[in-house]
Amino acid sequence: MRNNAQFGKCAYVRYKGGVLGEEPFDDRSQGDPVKIILGAGAVIPGIEDALSEMAEGEERVVVVPCEEAYGRRDPDGVQTYPRTMFAFGAELEVGDVFQWTNPASGMPIPVRVIDAAPDAVTVDFNHPLAEKTLEYWLKVERIVD
Repeated sequence: MRNNAQFGKCAYVRYKGGVLGEEPFDDRSQGDPVKIILGAGAVIPGIEDALSEMAEGEERVVVVPCEEAYGRRDPDGVQTYPRTMFAFGAELEVGDVFQWTNPASGMPIPVRVIDAAPDAVTVDFNHPLAEKTLEYWLKVERIVD
């Protein structure tokens, strides 16, 4: 359960994780801890909720269902565009990943080419971890107001 009293505080965190049942690919367990401002939405909701409940020095393993991570795949997130829409359109091949600027937020997001025809490409805007359950080891080193 989310502890809103922690929101706005800085948590210095070490973590390691990835897709449940697979080798971890996201490892910040060594070196300087990562600074996370609780409640700012900088991390997925399932991790932020867990961190907001934790105390300094506490460690835990959390399993994050896709709904609290990167969500379900959205079929509308797959779109086809003419190659001429992209400056590098002639070079795009299936499997390529490139940055797209979200027109609503202005933030860059990764998109993946899933089909390539001579005059058009189909791109998938869904996050690569959509539909995935994640597992993370978390350790809160310190919390600062």
